[in-house]
Amino acid sequence: MEKVHYTDLIITCEACGSVKKYIVQSHTDAEKLFAEFQCENGCGRNLYSFITLGTLEQKSPELGEAID
Repeated sequence: MEKVHYTDLIITCEACGSVKKYIVQSHTDAEKLFAEFQCENGCGRNLYSFITLGTLEQKSPELGEAID
């Protein structure tokens, strides 16, 4: 199974259009930052959206192994 290496968290306030980007190391880091985030304009939490970015780690196929 692939492992996700989280790299970034982007939070957008849909009310005022403010966008903040954070560097993260794990899903836990991203969850904590989002939970503690407050828009600098004082907008309501119900208007925040977010996306986490990362890369998938895949094992290289063994010699002679079929690739699906």
